[in-house]
Amino acid sequence: MATTLPESTGNRPASSASLTSMIGIEARRFARHPLFLVAVVASFVALFWVFFATAAESSVDGVNHSHDLLSQPIIPAFFLGLPSLIVAAHLTRSTEAAVEAVGTAPGTESRRTLAVAGACVVPFLAGIAQLVTTLVLVQIVEPHPNELWFSTVNDVWVWSILIALGPVACLGGGLLGVLIGRWLRFRGATAVAVVVLAFGDQAASLPYAYGDAGSFRNWVPWSMFHTGTMSDGKEWQGIPGHCQAILTGNPATYLLYLLVLCALAVGGALWHDRSARTPRLRLINWSLVIAALVLFLVTALTGIPEMIISGPIR
Repeated sequence: MATTLPESTGNRPASSASLTSMIGIEARRFARHPLFLVAVVASFVALFWVFFATAAESSVDGVNHSHDLLSQPIIPAFFLGLPSLIVAAHLTRSTEAAVEAVGTAPGTESRRTLAVAGACVVPFLAGIAQLVTTLVLVQIVEPHPNELWFSTVNDVWVWSILIALGPVACLGGGLLGVLIGRWLRFRGATAVAVVVLAFGDQAASLPYAYGDAGSFRNWVPWSMFHTGTMSDGKEWQGIPGHCQAILTGNPATYLLYLLVLCALAVGGALWHDRSARTPRLRLINWSLVIAALVLFLVTALTGIPEMIISGPIR
């Protein structure tokens, strides 16, 4: 895909190009990337299919109800977050390829990094659109009376789970792609990163992460929080058949933790530019590392003290 670089005008060098203009250019490139467009379509198709496919006939009032709502943010996280990682890594590398080909650069490397990082608002907004769509669908097909949702769980926790595991995961995928695009230069680096990320994420779903040994899950640095409904009617890891659960931990500080990781990804990508390695950037990055560690500990040790288990959903 061709890369459009801001041209210099008159005596103004290309390096003085407006950062806002650069972000706009990269955002348009992001939004028009074929992989991202396919990901958006696939994500919305999956959202509608999962939402209506899981709408079960309630034995309480005999009508259809939506359920497993707090596990559905995995849809944009997977269908938008991972492709956004690939797209952002490609955009990051392509800016440098264009610089080498043209022989001039629109600003410094760190400025170009900030431009691509700013463009990651595109997948974030796509994640927001998915969240809004879910909230609209819930008005059409109301949640099951026993669904773990706003009426049965702390509103702050519900909002935190929806935002952290949806829009912020989409944003984080893009920013991680910027970080990878700056530091990993070997062939297939992005594919390796996607595989490692997907495989590592399964650590939060292992059987010993629930039930009596559920405290282990608190020390995994990413989480689903919601288990989904045991629709086969069998008890699993302390969750009765036809029930669902929200796991231990603090969803609110987990949201903040993810936002700090997003900022740290930007800081790490900027650090690749030797001219940007100022004492100020060093201080910011170390502050973000400390903040991430603190929020991780708070997330693991506070919040929901034990699994919140719903009533039967069938």
